[in-house]
Amino acid sequence: MISTRRTYVLLVLALALPFGLFLLWAQRELGPQLEARAARQLERTARLIGDDLRDVPFADSVADRLGDVAGLRVTLIGRDGTVLGDSEVEPQRLPSVENHAGRPEVAAALAGRVGTDVRASGTVSLRLLYVAVPHPQGVVRVAISIREVREFLTRTRQVAAATALLALVLASLLTGLLHRFRTAPVDRLRAAIRAIGEGDLGRRTGVSGSGALASLGHAVDEMAGHLEDRVRAKDADRRDLAIVFDRLDDGLAVVGPDGHIRRVNRAFEAWIGRKGLEGQRVVGLFRDPRNRLAVEKALTGEAARHDSELGSRVIQLSALPLGEGDGALVVIRDLTRTRQLEGVRRDFVANVSHELKTPLTGMRGFAEALAEGGASPQQSAEFAGRILANVERMQHLVDDLLDLARIESGAWRPEPAEQDLASLVADAWASIQPGPGSREVGLEADVPADLAVRADGDALVQVLCNLFDNAARYAPDGGTVRLRARRDADGVRIEVSDDGPGIPSAHVERVFERFYRVDAARSREAGGTGLGLSIVKHLVAAHGGEVGIRSQLGEGTTVWLTIPDPPAADPASGAGGAT
Repeated sequence: MISTRRTYVLLVLALALPFGLFLLWAQRELGPQLEARAARQLERTARLIGDDLRDVPFADSVADRLGDVAGLRVTLIGRDGTVLGDSEVEPQRLPSVENHAGRPEVAAALAGRVGTDVRASGTVSLRLLYVAVPHPQGVVRVAISIREVREFLTRTRQVAAATALLALVLASLLTGLLHRFRTAPVDRLRAAIRAIGEGDLGRRTGVSGSGALASLGHAVDEMAGHLEDRVRAKDADRRDLAIVFDRLDDGLAVVGPDGHIRRVNRAFEAWIGRKGLEGQRVVGLFRDPRNRLAVEKALTGEAARHDSELGSRVIQLSALPLGEGDGALVVIRDLTRTRQLEGVRRDFVANVSHELKTPLTGMRGFAEALAEGGASPQQSAEFAGRILANVERMQHLVDDLLDLARIESGAWRPEPAEQDLASLVADAWASIQPGPGSREVGLEADVPADLAVRADGDALVQVLCNLFDNAARYAPDGGTVRLRARRDADGVRIEVSDDGPGIPSAHVERVFERFYRVDAARSREAGGTGLGLSIVKHLVAAHGGEVGIRSQLGEGTTVWLTIPDPPAADPASGAGGAT
């Protein structure tokens, strides 16, 4: 049947193609001929105009009169290329017309030849055919729009295209009618087979009578009946397995030897992000090529396992062969929590090791210098002072780690009580004096005299000390740390600001992480442990409050916190204040 349709199409094409090619050839040959004829006519017109102007000087009024008579654009050009008259240019615009000596047709005429060119006019914004002839006073140039020639050629092309298209449409219609008439029974049989293949096992071909086509239809109907019985039995098995699968937290998928999913549980669908995965190729569900490779290995009888990231989660994909030629079992397990705990442990060990290694290295160097002897009393005192400073730094680090461990473990709980906030601010500022690096930094506190806060006094002093210490560390020498406290609808809001260099936006969200420093070298030099803001966050959270930060480069940093009233935390006694 297909060969019949193709025969009709080829026949029509064989008739239409030569006709279309002839039209295309004719219009291609006709275009240059029309342009050449128009150029010859323009040359004769230009020479006639030149003969009339032998005793008449070139002028714009002359060009206008000749243009009206000839119905053409007439341009009179001097020997130096200056346009002396143009029938399409107003007299007041004539001085601004550029010199035409470089135009191809004018250059040819100035050289004593007839010049011809086709281009868009920059003066009148039309595409024109130019012909210029030499004249004793310069050049006489006439021009005419070639739009009509182009439109004629365009119409010729359209006729050719429409003729070919009409022939193809007629061929398609004729072929379709013949094909539908001769292949209707085959189409019904094909549609039934396709529907059965897509799962509509109750579909039948509807072919009757005798002959080869009818026998084939009966065979298809019988096959569909057998498939319907088998699928019904398999559906019962699938329902039993689905009950077991759907109770598992891990994602499970049974994959056939052809790589298509046979059975899948809800957890697997949740990991993939869509339902109805049965029948799909399992390798097409994974973006990570290593996951696809693991499944392909399992289908060949080799167990494989791979860990990968899916957004913010870490998953482990295990692919286990079910037996030779039986497919594979794909298991997806969430390892996010496990990996997070492992990462926290590694980061903690690495950070603590790094923080302790720096002062220990310095202490060892100074101790070795003292042990070797030969140092002057002044040098010995300096080395001992350096060792003491490193010991104090290690002590601060250990104290901060112990505080953080107690808060995170729940061994410490705040003991809220009514506190005079102004007194707590004064105590906190006094406890960090002199400031970091013995620089002159002042405090500007804006706290209402009657403002009280219900909080653990020791914990709040530690919060303020850490905020003051951090602000003073980055404030310039002679700068000011500003504290502002107000009561709002949710409790007491405290803001501590500095006029330091500010924090880049890429670091703002991470400053409350343990051991995270924006300027690590400066922080260590000033004695910072990198745990202050992390302790602040945990202490405020223990009171049921919130903490945040605003910063802009060159304009300083503001850390704010809220202490709700009444507190969300249990006021029952814990292990005392954190220090």
